[in-house]
Amino acid sequence: MNNSRKNFRVGLVGWGLGGRYFHAPFIQTTAGLELTAVVTSRTPEPDLFPQVRVVDNFEALLADPSLDLLVLASPNRLHLPQAVAALRAGKHVVVEKPAAATSAEVQTIIREAETAGRLFIPFQNRRWDGDFLTVQKLLMGDVLGDVTYYESHWPRYEPIPKGRATWKSEPDVTHGLLYDLGPHLIDQVICLFGKPQTVYAQIETQRPGSPADDLMRLNLHFANGLHALLEIDMLNPCPVFRFHLRGKNGAFQKMGLDPQEDRLVAGEMPGGADWGREDSYKWGQLWLNQDDVDLVETEPGDYGGFYRGVVAALRGHRPVPVPPHEVVWQLQVIEAALRSSQTGEVQWLEPVM
Repeated sequence: MNNSRKNFRVGLVGWGLGGRYFHAPFIQTTAGLELTAVVTSRTPEPDLFPQVRVVDNFEALLADPSLDLLVLASPNRLHLPQAVAALRAGKHVVVEKPAAATSAEVQTIIREAETAGRLFIPFQNRRWDGDFLTVQKLLMGDVLGDVTYYESHWPRYEPIPKGRATWKSEPDVTHGLLYDLGPHLIDQVICLFGKPQTVYAQIETQRPGSPADDLMRLNLHFANGLHALLEIDMLNPCPVFRFHLRGKNGAFQKMGLDPQEDRLVAGEMPGGADWGREDSYKWGQLWLNQDDVDLVETEPGDYGGFYRGVVAALRGHRPVPVPPHEVVWQLQVIEAALRSSQTGEVQWLEPVM
């Protein structure tokens, strides 16, 4: 495979919310990538994706020697077998979250990639949310000083479970909040602070008729004393902070969600001067004492940063944009959370060697 050539040809598996809105638009608009084929029973919009051909099944992508990279936006249970098959077929692979059901399965994918001499690139697009980029900038600038407390919520109120049947409603341990939105919150805290030391968790199903867990509350402690709370409660109609951090120098808090998803689902393609920018009334607040509060402009969100990182990694210029070992840690946190919820006890994680 010639990594110096201009474009890498991409096959996409899945045209649901993830494939259509979080992958296809950014593959389409990233220099160096060419969205070539998609496995779907739907018809991609010809005005937006005119060159994309629809194929019947995953095996057709494996057999296509012209494809360099396969992007797996398929049901969670297929991530491991499809990733292994793609790597053995000589393809690089991007895998949607959760990359697999267990940390051992993620390690299997890592070993397969090493054996094949191909890249395994976990997909964690919320590292490019504007609010998260803002938090990251504050921490890199040491604005808050040593951080002692970190809180992350996903504001989502759905008191009645969706009745529409999808693969996510099928019985499977990976279909609840912990595996759906949980990887975003866990990945962000790992990206900022590394691997936690202990996990104490509540994982519950609260809503009648809910097919899987719909409450996730994780308390994480780190070796340096930091305490992090990650929570998603689909029965909470009250406004909650998306982020709240406290440090020795002050505190920062931010409401609302990054605007990119809403714009994508509304039919916009990414790009333009105002892409990812947030209205000023949604900016976060920086408290340096009880009387001194400043608005902090939200950094522009940029999901395209992930796929630009993919191109750089394919060309050998940089490591992959999301380190696979951090996704191993993510699944170890999920596994510990499940054990904690079942036993009611704090779970210790293996230290980083």
